[in-house]
Amino acid sequence: MIPVIIPYYKNKSQLARCISHLEAQTVPVEVFVRNNDKDNVYFTAAINEGIRKYLGRPCPYILVLNQDMYLESAAVEKMTELMDSHPRCGIGAGLQLHSGNPGYVIFAGGLEAFPAGKHEHGDLKEFTEDEQIPWANGACMILRKEMIQEIGLFDENYVLICSDSDYCYTARSRGWQVWRIAGAKGIHEHGASGRVCDPDIELLKIKDMIHFGRKWLTGEMYRDLSHEGARLTPEGISSVMSELRQARINLERSFDHATVACR
Repeated sequence: MIPVIIPYYKNKSQLARCISHLEAQTVPVEVFVRNNDKDNVYFTAAINEGIRKYLGRPCPYILVLNQDMYLESAAVEKMTELMDSHPRCGIGAGLQLHSGNPGYVIFAGGLEAFPAGKHEHGDLKEFTEDEQIPWANGACMILRKEMIQEIGLFDENYVLICSDSDYCYTARSRGWQVWRIAGAKGIHEHGASGRVCDPDIELLKIKDMIHFGRKWLTGEMYRDLSHEGARLTPEGISSVMSELRQARINLERSFDHATVACR
């Protein structure tokens, strides 16, 4: 059984269509809908609520799915086959097809993640092979439970966006891989967060982008949290890193010489 976590918000017809496609899967699934109509915790917290529900259950994988993502009948099976055959794959992503033109892929892998995510896209015939990618989109991503138990939940400092790419970079930094699964396909209609012109939503997105930049790009988070942060400068950091890299090179050379001398 593969649990499927759906963060739901105010579109019953999308949810019904999404679930109908899940009911047609060639492998058994169990659907958990986090209803954000009642108390909107947005995307990241909704995903984590679902993950917590299944961490103690006997399932090797957990699928995260948008309410506007309609999977082909063999999609979940294709995802699990890839995960089974690649034990270091912690996160897998299916191909997301254009709702008006299913022969066109709107997501085949994450490219730039900052400030806003950009996706690899193109004709469906261009994406026939499974391949490692930098990051996966949260609209359709399968997670290995063993990886979750090692690296933890999604970062809830992100409310609506960026938590998917952040989670992928966290996983990869711990030695896990992220793969595109070419055989797993589905229509992505877009809805709850993709095309909203709401100032409150835009503010949430901007805050998420700022957190991503502080965490991964600028060093601000470390400077804020650390004892020595106030006195760190780019020049000082660069100098120390250069010294450490040279020390590593020197030690590696000495090991090589010692090995040769022992032969």
